[in-house]
Amino acid sequence: MEQEDKSLIDGKIEELKFDIEKLNEQKFVNLLIEIIVSITLNELNEKSD
Repeated sequence: MEQEDKSLIDGKIEELKFDIEKLNEQKFVNLLIEIIVSITLNELNEKSD
């Protein structure tokens, strides 16, 4: 039973690590999108002046 509990805990830890990694990747992608949009808007604004 103890080994089974350890396996379940280890499995849950791996699942949480994966979820955290995916969340961090999504945050990074969102940050890159914000940067690209900001740069693009600044360039468009400069061209219109």
